[in-house]
Amino acid sequence: MLSLEQAVAQILAALPAPRPEAVPLSAAFGRIALAEISAPIDLPRFDNSAMDGYAVRAAVLVGASAEQPVALQLCGQASAGEVLRAQVEPGACARIFTGSALPAGADAVVMQEDTRVDKAAPERVWFLEPVKPWENVRFRGEDVKHGTALLKPGERISAGRLSLLGATGLSEVMVGKQPTVGVLATGSELQPAGCALAPGQIYESNRFTLAALATQAGVRPIAYPLVPDDLESTQAALERACAECDLVITSGGVSVGELDFVKRAWERI
Repeated sequence: MLSLEQAVAQILAALPAPRPEAVPLSAAFGRIALAEISAPIDLPRFDNSAMDGYAVRAAVLVGASAEQPVALQLCGQASAGEVLRAQVEPGACARIFTGSALPAGADAVVMQEDTRVDKAAPERVWFLEPVKPWENVRFRGEDVKHGTALLKPGERISAGRLSLLGATGLSEVMVGKQPTVGVLATGSELQPAGCALAPGQIYESNRFTLAALATQAGVRPIAYPLVPDDLESTQAALERACAECDLVITSGGVSVGELDFVKRAWERI
């Protein structure tokens, strides 16, 4: 008799190469990548703000404090999805939000909590703290550089990888086509869940377990109708499953009793 390790080795050696299939990201979770995917862009695509606040030139705020605040003139607003055309001059600042592109001329972002705006003069912003050059700025390519490998062949695609792929603008990925596995349970005593049981009958449950394990392994299961204990029915069920699936798993019917037909049916196929 073959050991488990020997049986697995023989199965793996007989497997053909995975068939390639391009799938959208929405269907790629848990699939196996077939080709390396490199980042087509930098992430972030541009220098941007890590805070809601004001884009400034850091040098003009040296020495700023709550006791001696520094006032700067508001020159515009850098909203998310837009680029402020005005340049931030030494005496100016620009309203900015998290993720917004850093305006030209600015080299730091002061978070909103370290500022004060008078309602009577909203165009003037008072800064209560100094800021270091490039503080609260996220740089272009800081997370991912253009050309960086995002996926390697043979890698199972996780939720985090999907987010990363989507962030670079990729809409689909090349994966191995999911194999199909036919799941058969044999035994005249078996009945599907929900049916009334006659004396001597039991409910069949192995197909649920086998199908779930197949799904967990990344394989698409196909559950076939229950097979009664006779050679012709068993052979017909196996032939159908073999024609429709890449792999067939059977439950029951493999002992040495007179009503165990799976082995004999396999030998006839």
